[in-house]
Amino acid sequence: MSFRSNKSFAVVVAVAGSLLVVCTLLWLLWLRDVRNDRKHIVNVNTATPVFVGNGGEGGCHGTQLTTVERGAKLPVRRIAYLKDCAAIDVVLPDGRKGYVVLGIGDVSVNPPLPTI
Repeated sequence: MSFRSNKSFAVVVAVAGSLLVVCTLLWLLWLRDVRNDRKHIVNVNTATPVFVGNGGEGGCHGTQLTTVERGAKLPVRRIAYLKDCAAIDVVLPDGRKGYVVLGIGDVSVNPPLPTI
């Protein structure tokens, strides 16, 4: 190998290594965010609609999947803070997945979500 090809190889390895470190850091931050979201529980205070899909894609208004009655406790899968609302992906007692929109129906989240 010539000196020029060794130098090119070293640059490629340095760039690839740097990209790997940055991507790993971003992936770990995302994983931590998901883990923190899953520590929450949605407590249903009055009958509340649950929408089809996930909140990040369905948005603030979606197709209703079902209505959850008062007293239900739903584990959180993911929280999406959208422009006009917060959508919380949940798992229903029968195993189906959907999302609730804060402000539609009456739910509380424990531990409470941060306020701005």
